[in-house]
Amino acid sequence: VLVSEIMGCCFGLLSSDDVSMDRLEESVREGPYPVRLHDKLRSANVNIIHHQDYDTIKGAFPGTACCNAILEQTRAYYEVTILKEGVFCMGVASRSFKGFDAFLTNATDKTIKNRELKENDRKSWGYMCADAKEGDVLGCSYDLNDVKSVLRFYKNGKRVKSMDIVGIKGDVTPAVSVSGDCQLKINFGGEEQKYLPAKFKGVIATQGLI
Repeated sequence: VLVSEIMGCCFGLLSSDDVSMDRLEESVREGPYPVRLHDKLRSANVNIIHHQDYDTIKGAFPGTACCNAILEQTRAYYEVTILKEGVFCMGVASRSFKGFDAFLTNATDKTIKNRELKENDRKSWGYMCADAKEGDVLGCSYDLNDVKSVLRFYKNGKRVKSMDIVGIKGDVTPAVSVSGDCQLKINFGGEEQKYLPAKFKGVIATQGLI
């Protein structure tokens, strides 16, 4: 059962299996999109602004912010648009993640990535796109449709296959890290997503809302 009341926006009880994007979008028009960056699960180094259907985040010093929704749906996707270049990392963090004044663990570190697949002892999984420019759109999808979960990353609609991470266990939430005056727009699904992969949906507010 879906129950969401955030900043006066209540869109009632919906089944996570039966909810349609049309009904969700109709409800969103009555108030801010309920899935957003968490005001408490974040570093003091980052500045978050909540807009009607998306968030912006910026920071001069390293810091991470988590989303307020646990990824419980079968296929979830969110997008990050670069508003001002800097250093950033996007991905997911476990419910027990506490390293808000640092960056998400970068999946490009092959040693850490291989150890994760063996031990699953990490608390965050991220993608740091070093050559991203202002205006680029980076995507992150989380697929629970198979035997093992799959985290995938995209740049301007093209999948970065070398960054796939398979077998993350436990509850995770979207998370973003910024530094070096980087400024990002985070779209969890309140606005139309530019490169939404087939069969995926924006992040839906479920009873895992935190």
